[in-house]
Amino acid sequence: MLTKLIEKLKPKPPVPKGNASAEELAAVIEENLPDTPSWEPGDTILDRYLVKEVFSGAMGKVYIAQHLGWKIPVAIKAPKAIVLADEEGAKRILNEANSWVRMGMHPNVATCYYVLNLDEVPHLFIEYVDGGNLKDWLTAGRCKDLRTALSLAIQFCHGMEFTHDQGIIHRDIKPQNILITKNALVKITDFGIIQNKSSPEHTKAKLKESAISQTVGFRGTPGYASPEQFIDSHSVDKRTDIFSFGICLWMILCSKKPYKSNEVEEELDPTPVHRTDVDFPESLRTLLKKVVSFDVEKRHQSFTSLRQDLNAVYMELFDAGCPYMDLDFTDLQAENYNNRAVSLLELGKIKEGSRLLSKALSINDTLPETVYNSTLLKWKYGKTPTDYIFRQLQAAKQRLPDSKLIDALITSVKCDILGNTWGDAEEDTDTNSETEDRKKYYPEFALCMPKNSVDVFRSGQIYKSTRLNVIDLLEKKAYEACLNVLNKGWEKIYYRADSSFIKAYETLLPLCRKKSILSATRVKTISGKGASAETIMHLPDTKKILTLDKSGKVIIRSFQKKATTISVLGKYHSVSCTAISPDASMIALGKKDGSIDILSFKTGEIEKSFTSSGKIQAVAFSPDNTCITSGSSTGRLQTSSISTGKQQVAANQNIGPITSITYFDKHHDFVSGGADGKIRFWSSGGKECIHIAEAHALPVTTLSPADNGLLFLSAASDRNVKVWDRQTGQCMQSIEAHDDAISSALMLPGSHYFVSGSDDDILKIWDLEQGKCCLTLDGRGDGITSLAPGPSPHLFLSGRQDGAVVLWMVIYDLELV
Repeated sequence: MLTKLIEKLKPKPPVPKGNASAEELAAVIEENLPDTPSWEPGDTILDRYLVKEVFSGAMGKVYIAQHLGWKIPVAIKAPKAIVLADEEGAKRILNEANSWVRMGMHPNVATCYYVLNLDEVPHLFIEYVDGGNLKDWLTAGRCKDLRTALSLAIQFCHGMEFTHDQGIIHRDIKPQNILITKNALVKITDFGIIQNKSSPEHTKAKLKESAISQTVGFRGTPGYASPEQFIDSHSVDKRTDIFSFGICLWMILCSKKPYKSNEVEEELDPTPVHRTDVDFPESLRTLLKKVVSFDVEKRHQSFTSLRQDLNAVYMELFDAGCPYMDLDFTDLQAENYNNRAVSLLELGKIKEGSRLLSKALSINDTLPETVYNSTLLKWKYGKTPTDYIFRQLQAAKQRLPDSKLIDALITSVKCDILGNTWGDAEEDTDTNSETEDRKKYYPEFALCMPKNSVDVFRSGQIYKSTRLNVIDLLEKKAYEACLNVLNKGWEKIYYRADSSFIKAYETLLPLCRKKSILSATRVKTISGKGASAETIMHLPDTKKILTLDKSGKVIIRSFQKKATTISVLGKYHSVSCTAISPDASMIALGKKDGSIDILSFKTGEIEKSFTSSGKIQAVAFSPDNTCITSGSSTGRLQTSSISTGKQQVAANQNIGPITSITYFDKHHDFVSGGADGKIRFWSSGGKECIHIAEAHALPVTTLSPADNGLLFLSAASDRNVKVWDRQTGQCMQSIEAHDDAISSALMLPGSHYFVSGSDDDILKIWDLEQGKCCLTLDGRGDGITSLAPGPSPHLFLSGRQDGAVVLWMVIYDLELV
């Protein structure tokens, strides 16, 4: 693409003969370059951007356009062909443009949404800032107040600290590139993308060779460039930006530049001109000299240092720190990933966009724009049925009740289900023409809008203050006050995972009585390898989990590291079910060939092996670790002594395939679930079947005991969860829990709540006593496959079709006791 672009834009003869000036050469070259795309007010770019205004400059055009989907103004910057007519210049522009996009969001940096080639010419789509630039503010006299001037300068430092942290040197800081919103928020723009290299000012700066070489040689604007930039503008470091901003500071505070030429050092006089009402403290005079020092070692070495010095001056003048000194906004990493994803999706890069949305959700799973985008992406390009999408949106709505985006998408999906959007089109039609026709009606992907008000500082400080308050009250053991602050603060951020809030909650939990469930949050998502997590379990006293995928591969994963296969377990590729002993000393692996291996959890070595018949589909340890019971596809129910190897086969063998087993007490009483939907109650390790319950119309998928030993759950593909009295064998409650097949159910500690998971990727938490769903959660995958207890009573695990495992935290409404 770049080669074609350069070939297209290469200058063609004729060129002037004799001693032509750089300006004459540039004019001739430009006349012979092909035209780049051009629009007028009223035109629509890409059927999406309505052009409102057009501004032309020496090296390009800027279109102010309204994004018809996002309903926001966007600045579209288009370089002239001459800027791109040199291979090095074209590469630099594209590289720096993409760096700007990847830099992401910061309140004090103008966001570059994406770079899009139109007729093979790169156009930058940038956040539009409505308040003009620093030059406009200086001309209007809006920076004369020292409080305002220092506040703007401190904001600028925040933006440059972020920029330098990304490894980006600006090289062209000047008043025109310091934008300011109507609400007085500073935004840095133009990171060396479109620069005027053929101006007379550059010619006076002794720039060499042709007009084209000028686009790739000197970097910056001579009136603001640092001395070292004139020597080699490509090898400068971040201190060149500090010097350039120092010139801007002189313009703001003194209404003059410190030097006639930045190539020649002069005696400095940091005093304001045409002003008698300003008396600079000595600290400010020192700062103004330091920031534009010709000696880079004597200059401020970072914008952090400069910001601290500016704040010290502010405190000296006004007896208080600048309210913009600390930018404690919530980390915008998730917002950055979301917007980069939208950029890629707008460019048709679906896989890359989907990957970044997943990253955003792993950081902040309550970010409304990302929840909206990931669901829209699944609806628009995925194979998930529309009714599944609708249920997932309803779950999202429960966690994000104030999101208008989610409301709008629910309405659109509902219209699709009812057939109001695409007429009589068959919903399962898979032709390209129908798919393209449908895509026209989908809503736009949503950006996290850049902050445009200084309120971002205030809201960030409130959030930081809440977190610090929670930690402080916790340390002082003021538990009741801590609980009140925690509840209010956590609710405001939709109970998303926050390290300070989680620490406080887990400290308060043992001191409180649980009243009801407020929410649940994803603490960690461990990505999978593409094969479904058929079985999952936490390995006690570790930060590891065991997963079993559909192929029969056993994997040990860490909450902190990538999934790894333990060598001893890795040789197994035909495992069909697993169990861990109550004392966490052994792992049982039931295999497809009918064998069961008992491994030491500590060493990974096989301690015992047993054989049965058919594929082992269920396995469970007795509560005292002495026996293991297995059930097979042939209906063989067998209990084996771990110490002696003695086997006992269940009395009634005509029971059909066994799908699940759960133990209850030291007397070796257990329950089995079968492919026939029946539940059988066994005594003494299977010696006698004491009761058979007609439980489900389809195979039983799960049996989960309550920790009180009195109740247990059964779940099946018939969408029902049933609660049983294990002593009487009576069904206490029957709940139609999901609209699709239930893959798993789990009784939560305390025996008051249980979780159910379904093929439609929905998780529900139920109040056992009321038989009522108190929370619906979106699995954010393509289906729930398994559930298991987590490392603590308020944590549980869910496995997904894509192999990922999510660690969930249940958040209860607490009352101190």
